[in-house]
Amino acid sequence: MVSGGKAGPRFPGAGCVLLAVILALAALPAGGCGRESPQATVYHFLGAVQAQDFDAMRSFVSPEARRKVEGEERTRREWDELRRRFLDGTPDWRFRFEDLELSSRALDPDHALVTAVGGKCAYYRLKDGRWVKEGEIDFSREEFVPLYLVKRDGEWYLEALDLYVLYALETACRE
Repeated sequence: MVSGGKAGPRFPGAGCVLLAVILALAALPAGGCGRESPQATVYHFLGAVQAQDFDAMRSFVSPEARRKVEGEERTRREWDELRRRFLDGTPDWRFRFEDLELSSRALDPDHALVTAVGGKCAYYRLKDGRWVKEGEIDFSREEFVPLYLVKRDGEWYLEALDLYVLYALETACRE
């Protein structure tokens, strides 16, 4: 606490940087860390989205869901298009989450739905060397697709594929 009533220097965006660091650290896959509950899994997954840590994102998706992509021709084509859109080259997109609040509802001991009920997600694109905000979703005012989770070997995983979640977030932010 600063005494004398005068605040120290303020750095614009320092809060965003701190949030990004916290979410990036939270997304690090460590022996079961982040998979102990449906909500924790989604928080860590979204931290990986914000950090653009694609390996971590994928680690929060159930292996069964990842295998489904390889099984159907139509799904494989969609997946290839999403890979080109989000993963080819250096990403020219970013998601930033602020004050995220999640709610979870157990469907049975091994299945749950997690819904974003508060906070915001902003979507940015790189244009002419600058990050331009292209949209935002306020989860307290707008519904976002609930994420279905499954418990395997004591750990929670998303059933939605990582790139499908990115696409849904992008679409919701632009609407």
